[in-house]
Amino acid sequence: MQISSNPLRDWTARRSLRALRRDADAELIAARIPTPRLAWRTAELVADSNRLRLGTEVADVVHASSGRLLPGASPLNRVAVRADRACLLELASRLCALDRPVQPRGILLVERLLQDPRSPLYAPGGLARDVQLALTALERVNHVANS
Repeated sequence: MQISSNPLRDWTARRSLRALRRDADAELIAARIPTPRLAWRTAELVADSNRLRLGTEVADVVHASSGRLLPGASPLNRVAVRADRACLLELASRLCALDRPVQPRGILLVERLLQDPRSPLYAPGGLARDVQLALTALERVNHVANS
C-alpha cells in the first residue's frame, strides 16, 4: 500500500474526478443513447458491483418501511414505499439481474431516487412514476433500421 506524500494533490484529484463524474452524469441523463466519449463513466455505472449495491439499497428501503419496524433516522416516506412496495422490489430485482444489461441513464435515475432528498422516497410525490421511469430507462434501446 502506497501512502501519498501530498494529501492536497489527492484531495484535488478526487474533487476533479467528482466534477468529471457529475458532468458525465448530466450528459448521460440527458442522452437516450450513451456516447462513446463517456464509456469510462458508463462502465462505472453499469458495473455488476454497482448494480448489486443499488439493488440492495432499494430492497433495504422496502425493508426499512415495514410497519413492524420503528422508524429510523432516515426521513423515509414509509407510507409511499409501502404503497409501491411491489414496483420497488421489481426495480431491485431488475438491478440484480446481472444477465440482463442495463443503460447508464437508468442507473443514474435509480441513484437519484435513492440519494436526492427531494425524491419521492423522502418527500411527497409520485414514487411509482419515478420507479417506472427508472425501470424503463434501464432497458436497452433497440435500434430498428428504417427500411
